[in-house]
Amino acid sequence: MALSVLKYPASGLRKKAAPVEKIGEEIFNLVEAMIETMLTEDGLGLAANQVGKDSRIFVLNTTPREEQPQSMAFINPVVLHQEGEVKGEEGCLSFPELYLDIARPEKVRIYAKDLYNEGFILDVAGILARAVMHEMDHLNGILFIDHAADTDRENLQKYLAGLAKEVEVREER
Repeated sequence: MALSVLKYPASGLRKKAAPVEKIGEEIFNLVEAMIETMLTEDGLGLAANQVGKDSRIFVLNTTPREEQPQSMAFINPVVLHQEGEVKGEEGCLSFPELYLDIARPEKVRIYAKDLYNEGFILDVAGILARAVMHEMDHLNGILFIDHAADTDRENLQKYLAGLAKEVEVREER
């Protein structure tokens, strides 16, 4: 069952997620729903706080350019190492139709638990490194707009002003 993705300025997007204490049926169901939501929304990754859940979990489509997506869950993830820096276009399901050039590490090594409480280490580069760091930021209450370059600030302010107007209109109804 697909979940609703929180849109900015929802306060849950700025909340730091809490560590998962126990991996059981509730976490299995959440991860399954997050994967379905990510794929339905055509996303590359999705953090639990983007769907209103206060858990240090994100999911990632590890085969973004292939027809058959392969998804992974990262529970209580920790970045072990990062290197290089590359600027690239980035979007976010919580900010529909907004794309910004963001500097991210070129390579990332991450440690996390899987759904069976087994620890694993994964080395990623390129777009997957970008996605991992984007989702890690979400889990820490940091949004990609926080990394916007000065050259994007004017367009970002217009976008955010438009969102604020949409929220006002919805609240008036």
